[in-house]
Amino acid sequence: MKKPMLGIIIIVVIAAAAILLTPVALAGNVTVPLTKVTFNEVTGSLTFDHVANTTSSLTVYEYYFSTQIGGWFRTSENKVNASAGTANINFTIVFSTPNGAATLPMQTLNGVGLGNRTHTIYLSVDQGEHVSGTYRLTVSIDAATKPAGASAFGTPTARGFDVTWKVP
Repeated sequence: MKKPMLGIIIIVVIAAAAILLTPVALAGNVTVPLTKVTFNEVTGSLTFDHVANTTSSLTVYEYYFSTQIGGWFRTSENKVNASAGTANINFTIVFSTPNGAATLPMQTLNGVGLGNRTHTIYLSVDQGEHVSGTYRLTVSIDAATKPAGASAFGTPTARGFDVTWKVP
């Protein structure tokens, strides 16, 4: 009876160690920087405002078990009116780190209603933010709109912005 119980305890300890050590092994540290870039976008006129970024430090457990689960690109609709028309929006994102630049996967919103949305980009170790230095995010947005009653989408409009910050 003692040997089966000992086996179960060993399995539980090994599983707990794997859960606790895997995030540290993936990140290479117990804490990681997290930069959150937020901006508002209005589809009908393809304008954006309130570009803001904040950088904080959090534990790898907070990052992998809470923040990362929601994805690195998130969109919330503030005031969208599908009866006014629809849009196809493409976001091309280039993330420059002290070690070089990389294009992150394109984000696409197809057939969405016209209006205002808030987009938030979360950057951390998975996207290349892990050492001290200067970082830059270049966001290019292309949107084609089709007003209500139109038979086809119009010519895509392009806009973009850059954000630069330092990680200590």
